[in-house]
Amino acid sequence: MDLSEIKEKFSVKESDEIKVFTENEEYTGIMLPSQNNKTLTIKMKSGYNIGIASRRITKVEKLGETEKVEIQKTKKIIKVEGLPLISILNTGGTIASRIDYRTGAVSPAIEQEKLITNIPELMEIANIETKMISEMFSEDMTFENYKNIAEEIEKEIKENKPKGIIIGHGTDTMHYTAAALSFMLEDLNIPVILVGSQRSSDRGSSDAAMNLICAAEFIARTDFTGIGLCMHESSADDNCVILSGTKSRKMHSSRRDAFKSINEIPIAEINFESRKITYLKENYSRKEQGKELKLKKELEEKTALIKIHPNISTETLKFYEKENFKGIVLEGTGLGHIPIGSKGNEKNKKNLEVIKKMTEKSVVVMASQAFYGRINMNVYSTGKDLLNAGVISAEDMTPETAFIKLAWLLGNYSQEETKKLIGQNLRGEITERSDKRGFEVIK
Repeated sequence: MDLSEIKEKFSVKESDEIKVFTENEEYTGIMLPSQNNKTLTIKMKSGYNIGIASRRITKVEKLGETEKVEIQKTKKIIKVEGLPLISILNTGGTIASRIDYRTGAVSPAIEQEKLITNIPELMEIANIETKMISEMFSEDMTFENYKNIAEEIEKEIKENKPKGIIIGHGTDTMHYTAAALSFMLEDLNIPVILVGSQRSSDRGSSDAAMNLICAAEFIARTDFTGIGLCMHESSADDNCVILSGTKSRKMHSSRRDAFKSINEIPIAEINFESRKITYLKENYSRKEQGKELKLKKELEEKTALIKIHPNISTETLKFYEKENFKGIVLEGTGLGHIPIGSKGNEKNKKNLEVIKKMTEKSVVVMASQAFYGRINMNVYSTGKDLLNAGVISAEDMTPETAFIKLAWLLGNYSQEETKKLIGQNLRGEITERSDKRGFEVIK
């Protein structure tokens, strides 16, 4: 049977909840539009789509009908005297997504601020103002989008003077945006918390509501200032954590606790049931009288992040040198290495020659693929040769933060100033060696 015959024989249609039988297996989910007449596609409870060849299907049982998910109309937001004001600036991503029955995929909601009205608990915590500033998946973000978000934050602070701001954001590149805002918004004197979700809001396992509620609770009662992220601490629905904007990374593609602190402990933990806030870090940035925001929003477009790997070609490195990139982060191996040794392979020696040419025109920074731990280019001859060639250590910055910081420095400072500032701790991006707590995450 082809798909048309299956629909007619078993009286099923798109959006029906069905059970599909083959000779050896059973599948349950919501029937989705298929790309061809030879495949039946369903969305399973796990949230993933699966295609089943029509010729394998022996029976289809209709379990019920599921209406297309629609975003609710915006409810009237009631202001309560005495509650702090929290502004929510939305940019898109899974946190405001629904199933698209045209494609069976997850797509951004058209009017994202309506998502907030579906979480009435927020209005018990603070007076809420929402604004859509973009509608996009985070993988589509560019430096121009970072500038726009920073400008909107500055505008919101000047015009509405909120206690804090929540940025609704897709998770795939949220750590890049957090790093960019950390550097762009100098002397930020309120909390700005980026919030994402790994599961769309129409799924039972969604983390959207809990992440937003915990972020709002934290903002309403904290003296923290600066950029942070609020996401699940574990796969369970018990705690959220506030992570540093410059020390965080997405470490899992789909788990709800995908974000982890790198070489640092989280700033705070929020228990979802009790709403208790426990500070895990003592030396976080606090609100100061007289501190005024300075917006330094320029980012150098000709900045690159190059992943180093075995057999990397000299031609690959030459491209960035010939194209006159002003800033280059090498995501090296271990303590900060790339293939430049002659033992075992003579061609690697040419890589060092290209690196030397790069450093004559560009700022070249070494980060590590290892993430945990810090760069030390004085241990092996490879590192020492790279230091002598003019490569600068990123210390314990993640490659993503080093990339964003380098682009920001080159956008706002001279090349010589950039070389001096790249290794200095400006926004908590470099963990002090004496702070042993920063390495408690390593097991």
